[in-house]
Amino acid sequence: MNTPNEREEYLFQVNLGGMIDILSNHLYSSPDVFIRELLQNAVDAIAAKRKKYLEQTGRNQVSIELMPDHTLIFTDTGTGLTEAEIHRFLAVIGQSSKHDLTSGKVQEDYIGRFGIGLLSCFLVSDVIRVQTRSLAEPGRSLEWRGNPDGTYTITPCDMLPECGTRIILTAKKDTEQYYDAEKISELVRYYGLPLPEPIILIADGKQKRLNPPFPTADTPLQQVMELGESVFGEHFLSYIPLESPTGLFSGAAFILPYETAATATHTHRIYLKNMLLTEDGSKLLPKWAFFVRCFLNTKGLQPTASREDFYVNDALLAAKQELSECITNYLQKLSAHDPQLLQQIIRIHSLAVKSVAIEDDALFCAFFPYLQFETSYGMLYGRDLLEYDQPIMYAAFADEFRQLSAISRARDIMLVNGGYTYISQLLERITLLKPDADVSQLKTERLDNMLDKPQFEDPVEAMRLLAECNELLAPYDCSASFKRFAPAELPVLYTVNDDALLLRDIQRSIETAQELFQGMLGAFAEEYSETAVARLYLNSDNPLICRLMKVKDEERLKCCLEILYVQALMTGGYPMRRHEMSLLNRDLLNLLTWSTE
Repeated sequence: MNTPNEREEYLFQVNLGGMIDILSNHLYSSPDVFIRELLQNAVDAIAAKRKKYLEQTGRNQVSIELMPDHTLIFTDTGTGLTEAEIHRFLAVIGQSSKHDLTSGKVQEDYIGRFGIGLLSCFLVSDVIRVQTRSLAEPGRSLEWRGNPDGTYTITPCDMLPECGTRIILTAKKDTEQYYDAEKISELVRYYGLPLPEPIILIADGKQKRLNPPFPTADTPLQQVMELGESVFGEHFLSYIPLESPTGLFSGAAFILPYETAATATHTHRIYLKNMLLTEDGSKLLPKWAFFVRCFLNTKGLQPTASREDFYVNDALLAAKQELSECITNYLQKLSAHDPQLLQQIIRIHSLAVKSVAIEDDALFCAFFPYLQFETSYGMLYGRDLLEYDQPIMYAAFADEFRQLSAISRARDIMLVNGGYTYISQLLERITLLKPDADVSQLKTERLDNMLDKPQFEDPVEAMRLLAECNELLAPYDCSASFKRFAPAELPVLYTVNDDALLLRDIQRSIETAQELFQGMLGAFAEEYSETAVARLYLNSDNPLICRLMKVKDEERLKCCLEILYVQALMTGGYPMRRHEMSLLNRDLLNLLTWSTE
């Protein structure tokens, strides 16, 4: 019996059946990955052969033979395994031959790192047979037979024709589709297209190479574009070379030839040491790079245990920064070397380009002349705004711009629609290219100065109309005043300052909020009520306004003014409160009633 001071060591016991369940339901996203794991092991074995046995020559290839009885034979011409290595690497879960046995570090030549990849074969086969002949002991071949109950055997087998390893799998129930030549071809090209070793499929007595060399078109540009088309199955506008200055990655970012939403999810091909790791670029690519699809190979990033994504660490953050710089540097150089292509990219992917330009001074200077802006004089390019020698104003909201565009044009004022994403930020940075530029937002007080003093034939009638209008608008937190503005066809103009706009939003929310929140929203509304300014301008040059000055019937005058008020709200795109919507319905009914009298 052990005394309290004595310590006895025990070994963990691993339930292999439970381990297989973890692999299939939690670690790996699909049984497909067994091909990826076999490819990784095979290519790593050939890499080890090159490193350890420099004097060895002969074939370096991987072959996959499909038998009629749904048996798959996966063979590599790598180092092979000795009996001691079989015990160490095939029978101990988590042990990997890719680790240096002295330091424990992963050797850079190899793809895999965790030593559990072979177990993924249990997802498609009840038994794993590994036949191997080692370069260290080439005089014999051994067979390791692993069972899902955790037992294994090692026995001599017929001599393999050359050193390396052969893995034999037989389809378990409902996995026969993974033993089909077309499916195997698809998975090999998907996971291992850039692998340097030839991968040969043998089926029905015929051999076929599954990872042909990269395309060999006439020029390097055509070769890379052909590669992108073959990998992603679509044509691209151009490509951006991706070369890490620190050696973290290399590849190409293919530019989509059509507009795509910033929230769109695109698949990429991101490889770790020539082996597909993930199609998800969210951890590696900048958010604004939604207009490219990347074919990327990396050597210096760390994979997760499932080898389906990267660990977020300093190396990943550095790679992300370098990728961002690769793309932005390329776009910047286009302004000097190929402005036509840059203009085409901007036209198609304007949102992505604008998102970069507001953060990067150099890119702003490169892009701004080619960007388009909606103005009171029509669609203009940034270069047109740079040449304009008068002050430039912008409306913060698209509906506000539409309401004021005609007025601005009539007064020969450049008004830009700043209601679209990034436009106002771009305009505010125009001084980077033109230090003396005068750019400002069109505020309510500035609009008031843009409008002329009114002229009346009968000032008494005008003041009576103004008094009626102010009395009517008081419940709507709005006041009226007369101005002259073009075009004369516009009878009224509704404007608010920022506090009034926020107050209107709060008041509309109160109408739809639950009782619990109405009090809280009401308190917010009180904070802004004193500083809120809303004004309805009556155009003294408008024929309808002039006619309303002469209307004596107060009920009908009120009806017309209410309709004009609601029309001004709708024209400006302002949020309508419940009682304002009811005004329009009631007044239209009144007009209909009067028309039938």
